Amino acid sequence: MMMIHTVAAGGAQYFFFDGSRYRVGPESAGANPGPACYRRGGPLTVTDCNVMLGKLQAEFFPSVFWPGAGSAT
Repeated sequence: MMMIHTVAAGGAQYFFFDGSRYRVGPESAGANPGPACYRRGGPLTVTDCNVMLGKLQAEFFPSVFWPGAGSAT
């Protein structure tokens, strides 16, 4: 049985491998830079894992998260 010490409730908690197992949180990427899928240089998070698994569809993310969005032209 897994022992759970904390529960990550949001989607921006860091997702990482510590050398022996995968871990989540407790650190959070927050809204800025946010998860890697926001394309602002953020770390791998639970949200990114859900995008990779197809549980979240990246094409429905607001356009501000796409490359070049908000840049001066």
